[in-house]
Amino acid sequence: MKALIFIEHDVVIRHFVHSRVFAAFIAAHDVTFVFPEPNYKRVTMDVSTLDLGAPYRHLTVHQARLVIWKRLFQVDLLRWRPGTLFAALRTLHREMIGPKATALYTVLSLPGIYKLFRLISFARVRTIPFTELDLLIAEEAPDILIHPSVLEGVYINDLVSASKATGIPLAVIMNSWDNPCTKRAMVGTPDWLLVWGPQTRKHAIDFVGMPPDRTLMFGAAQFDVYREPPRITRAEFCARHQIDPGARILLYAGSSKGTDEFAHLTAIEEAIDQGRLGNTVIVYRPHPWGLGGKGGERILDHSWRHLRIETSMQAYLESVRRGDTTMSFPDYRDTHDVLSSIDALVSPLSTIILEGALHNKPVLSFLPIEETGARHFQLALPLKHFEDMFNMPEFLVARGRAELIPGIKTLLSRLDDDDFAERSHKACAHFVASFDRPYGERLVEFCESVAHIASPRKVA
Repeated sequence: MKALIFIEHDVVIRHFVHSRVFAAFIAAHDVTFVFPEPNYKRVTMDVSTLDLGAPYRHLTVHQARLVIWKRLFQVDLLRWRPGTLFAALRTLHREMIGPKATALYTVLSLPGIYKLFRLISFARVRTIPFTELDLLIAEEAPDILIHPSVLEGVYINDLVSASKATGIPLAVIMNSWDNPCTKRAMVGTPDWLLVWGPQTRKHAIDFVGMPPDRTLMFGAAQFDVYREPPRITRAEFCARHQIDPGARILLYAGSSKGTDEFAHLTAIEEAIDQGRLGNTVIVYRPHPWGLGGKGGERILDHSWRHLRIETSMQAYLESVRRGDTTMSFPDYRDTHDVLSSIDALVSPLSTIILEGALHNKPVLSFLPIEETGARHFQLALPLKHFEDMFNMPEFLVARGRAELIPGIKTLLSRLDDDDFAERSHKACAHFVASFDRPYGERLVEFCESVAHIASPRKVA
């Protein structure tokens, strides 16, 4: 079987290439990776240095088609639909595109006008074929197209079109937790969409318009490493971070939402000084592209008494202090080692909340709702993928600074609950389906079955 795997974002490289989930596929079949041309802004990594295990090609980004697809998606997002999610998405999108585009796209989103605008957009796309993509598919003659994606990007709509035109099945794999409900920039639907679990399957059906029988729960590729034993013991983790092994380790995991993480950490340390949290040590791990939150450079310069910087992210914080805003891409094995060693976790709206729960650790979502300067946080808070988590008793929520320390006290009390790990495991199954076999092996079998089913349609 011949497969083309299209990758067009650094984050997708981290989650799918660095995790080596395609290794089994490459061992069994003929694979060629496809990346945007060198120096494209979404791929800052040097593709030639990646341990792909298979050949790769570059494909240009068709800017004229991309502009049409992007504008069509942007106008679609501003169409009125009932419900808090769509209201939140409209607000978020208006912030991103600015007032002039908002005014124009709001007019284009009106029911009758939108229908005409959509027809004109598709007619324009048909007049400018993506010749380079057509030639690539003709030369490689793939049996399947695979696209790990945030469900928004430079290739996704053209791949949907090419798949329909050639009969070659397209399997899109969601990259991140929020993709089906907040990104979903597809105009049309792929043959298959692989999602994390029941929650994102429902979101894909409701918000992307995917047929239920073509929306498969498949787990998260980047979390497959969590199946393996950690590389260090808790005792080694404590020694590395100069922590008393008898202390309770609270991980504060930063987010990308621009909240004042320095202030949060200061408040927690003061509570420890006051004896409100017992013998507890804070380990701080910044989000890999969150810059340590608002004014994150302060975290390294402060004289902490009960806080340790997680060692694998020390260099990233040092680069932030130097003014470097480049995204970092830490190894998921480092995350696994940390989450296996700590006792509990608090974070202001980051996916690591879910990752901590997958490690059966008590977790607390801290919502600093009074921080008016954290605009990104305020816009993200109403989004749909958080809603189910907020409604589950296994996931604690602290709404506002006043609830932070009481929330952490409740969080730490769960360490004495012998049944909590089992309840947490069951709750996590709603978000990420678990399987007995590795992601890569299952992906091979799925693609083999899809290519076999689709081959008569392709010949026809």
